[in-house]
Amino acid sequence: MSADSDSRLPVPLEISREQLEKVIHRAAELQSGRGESYDTLDVEEVQRIAEEVGLEGRHVRQALAELRADALMPSRPEDRSLATRLWGEATVVESRVVPGEPEEVQEKLRSYLTDRESLRCVRDRPGQQVWEPASDLMSQLQRNLDFSGRGYELAKTRTLTVLTQPLEEGRTLVSVVADLSNTRAGYAAGWYGGIGVFALGTALGAVLGENAAAYFVFPGVATGVAIVGTIGTAKTLARRRERVTLSVQGLLDRLERDSGFATDRPTLRERITELLE
Repeated sequence: MSADSDSRLPVPLEISREQLEKVIHRAAELQSGRGESYDTLDVEEVQRIAEEVGLEGRHVRQALAELRADALMPSRPEDRSLATRLWGEATVVESRVVPGEPEEVQEKLRSYLTDRESLRCVRDRPGQQVWEPASDLMSQLQRNLDFSGRGYELAKTRTLTVLTQPLEEGRTLVSVVADLSNTRAGYAAGWYGGIGVFALGTALGAVLGENAAAYFVFPGVATGVAIVGTIGTAKTLARRRERVTLSVQGLLDRLERDSGFATDRPTLRERITELLE
């Protein structure tokens, strides 16, 4: 087949991510002269292929570092509790490779999470920080008044765990684990409690009214409360999980761009402190 006929081969105008991976994999096989299929490529081969398709080396190196970082993520035991099966996961986990050494990254987070997110560090050790909502008066005022409109989603979690691990020189893998078990329990109590009180009142009304079908009311009420409460809790938790995920990703974005930590705009805590002084 000639080069001219090759250029006239029908190709799709758009390809999916999965198709792109297959194309690169197959092209590597053909270029290396190997007819058989193989499952892995060494790092040098990946970098060479990426350069040939016009990808910058620094972006390829970061993508490789993030791929390696996935293998370094701390494994978590599978949560097979009844609450998870009924209402969904109560944990958000995000990771990113960011510039800076682990100690430098932790110091940035320590200042930002304390002053801007109203959290307090309850465990601080090399490679790990555990945060929870600060309970002092200033922090509560800052969260409740929320003049900045930030929402303080991170301060609504039970705990926020930040893990840092050095990769290549000047780059750190940051993993953030947000525990939403307190929120999940609160949503469940609200849904089941609210629906249950309404349903119980309806059932009692039927019984007191000496309705012939009164004996069938309570089983039906219990089933309805279980179904509506489960669905409502699951959907509400899913929406909260989305909001917390966005907040965690925004935190990692700041670390990745190395921006957004220093600001001239004072917090409510700083304003009140200045007034008291």
